[in-house]
Order: sequence, then structure tokens, then C-alpha cells
Amino acid sequence: MADIVQNVLVYAPLGLFAMIWLVGSMRFLPALIITTLAGTTLSFIIENIQQFIPSRVASTSDLAMNLLGTLAGGTVAALFTRETFSGAKLSELRNHWFRSGQLPNLGLISLALWTLSQTSPLVPSLDIAHLRHGLSLLFHSLKTPGGMVVPEMMSYALYIAGLGLLTSTIVHREKSALPPFLGLIVFVLMSKVLVEGRQLSLEALTGAFIAVLMLIPLRLIAHSVKVVCVAGIFFIATGFALSELTAVPGAGSYTFNWIPFSGQMSSLNGLQNILDLFWPFFAIAYFTRHITPDYQRDIAAPLGGVIVFSILFTLEWFQQYLPGRYGDITQVMIGLSGWIIPWYVSSTVNDEQNARSASVAVNHVRRDNLRNLK
Repeated sequence: MADIVQNVLVYAPLGLFAMIWLVGSMRFLPALIITTLAGTTLSFIIENIQQFIPSRVASTSDLAMNLLGTLAGGTVAALFTRETFSGAKLSELRNHWFRSGQLPNLGLISLALWTLSQTSPLVPSLDIAHLRHGLSLLFHSLKTPGGMVVPEMMSYALYIAGLGLLTSTIVHREKSALPPFLGLIVFVLMSKVLVEGRQLSLEALTGAFIAVLMLIPLRLIAHSVKVVCVAGIFFIATGFALSELTAVPGAGSYTFNWIPFSGQMSSLNGLQNILDLFWPFFAIAYFTRHITPDYQRDIAAPLGGVIVFSILFTLEWFQQYLPGRYGDITQVMIGLSGWIIPWYVSSTVNDEQNARSASVAVNHVRRDNLRNLK
């Protein structure tokens, strides 16, 4: 069962992002067909390659689940296009709270990716035994507070504070970002109790509380977008470094893994690991794009990619010397993908929107000139 859910969920983001990219240039249904065919083709190629890899087994059921995952992700994209009824209604709600444009959409996707990383595998349960299990870690930590993992708590605090700053850059200026963001945090923390395989921890609760305390005075800098973005990058990057460099006392050490995705496809924890690596660099790319002038983006994207790759590889390589940590080339690939995608998707759509706006402006000028001549 875990393998089936894994294969569906891994391909869902592919369908989602492909659809968001394609609907800018074509209608929803043709874009969904192309997206599904692309995901199925990719899965078919990977399944055939697995026939030549020891310990890997090609399966038609995996191909079917990958197809379903791509289709599901593409269908979810209906929520982001006004061509559908649900998309139109959600668009009204979105426009009520958040600024228009592709860049704020990328900020919303950053928040959604973090939410998914905290609530995967998205399988809720109201069983009493499961609810007790979801709260057991918190109760145990409250009885022995000295056992709280401080670096994990600080990582939570920095991540949430960074996401709070991100939220302030996408809501309308006349609205407060704190109430909807607090609602999101409460939802995520409560979901940890309800979702299979997740537990609410004292580190998460304390980190969230500290983050809220940090955000209250940070609202004073909300008028300066550049300062907010730089602070957001610092918080998320520091939180990521803390999470990467936290050792597990008493655990063994492992050599660096050079085989891509060898440790991510064995259980549902692999999906959580992918999201944990992807969303921070997606959010950092969003912040960086927000403060990078248009004429510098062609330089900033590859230069930032080199920096991200170097930092990620260094952190992963150093994990060979930390107890309980596992250096993996896959982590580097996922983090780098998180950095690249916001630049590519947003640039394509924004260029089209800018071209349309420029065309409209030129037409208005021409009409005004003709009227003046008359």
C-alpha cells in the first residue's frame, strides 16, 4: 500500500507544475493531456531503465500509479486556472487576500510545499490509538523537557519565521499577514496529530511559538521588501543548515551515497524527505526573484544555482562525519531543482504577461495620438 501511495504522490508535483506552466499558453484540457502523456512517458523510460539496475524491479502497476499521480497533480492545477468553476471561485478568494501576478503565486506554492512536507503522506486517521500515538511524543517531552532537541526546535522557529515573512510579501498591503499565517500554522500542527505516521512534538510547538514572537516585531520592517526578503532568505537558509548538521547521539555513521533516489523510493518517508529538501530552496528562489531586477535575472539564476549546489554538496558531504546522518547526492539534486524551477516557470509566464501589458499600453498610446490628430 505504501509503495502505491508513494508512486502516486511522487508524480503529482510533476503534473501540478507542468500544468501551471502550460496553461499560460493553451487551454486547460489540451494542457492536461500533454502533461499526463509527459508524466507517463517519463515513468515508462524510468521503469525500463530499472530492468538493468540490480535490486530494482520494473512494474506495470508502478507505471499506472505514476500516470494516476501525474493526472491527479494536473487536475489539482484546476484550482489555479480561471477556466474551471473551482478555479474561478478559488481565484476570487485568492485575489481577496493576496496580490495578483505569477510571483505571489510562487510564494503561495512555497507555503503549500512546506505544508505538504509537514503533513505527508496525507492519510488522516481518527482512530483513538492513532491519536494517542500522535500526541505521545509531546506528552513524553513534557515529562522530560531536558530531552528536547534544541537545534530541531530552532530550525522550526527559523523556518516558520521565514515563511511568515514570505506571507507578508504576498498579501495585500492593506491586510495583515499574521491572521491567515497563524491559521496555517495551527492547521499544520493539528494535522500532525491526525495524519498517519506523524507526531506533534514539543520542538514543533515551541519553535512555532518562538517564530510568532519573532514575527510581531518583524512586522515593523514589512514596508521594506528588500529587507524582508533578505531576512527571509537568512532564516530559511539557517534553519536548513541547522537541520542538516544536527547529529543523532549514539547513532552510527554512513558513507556518501552516489546513487540517485536509492533511499527515497523505499517508503513514504522518502516523499517527506523530497519535500523537506525541495521547499526551502523554492522559497529562497522566490525571495531572490522578488528583489532581483529583470535585467539581472539571467545572471542571478545560474550564479545562484552554482552557490546552492556548492553549499548543498558541502553540507551533504560533511554528513559522513556526523553520527546518524546520511550524505546523499539526491539531496543535492532535489535542492537544486527547488532553486531552478521558480526562475524558469515564473520567467516564462511573466514575459508573456509583460508582453501583453506592453501591447495594451502601446495600443492605448496609439488611440490617444489618433484622437489628438483628429
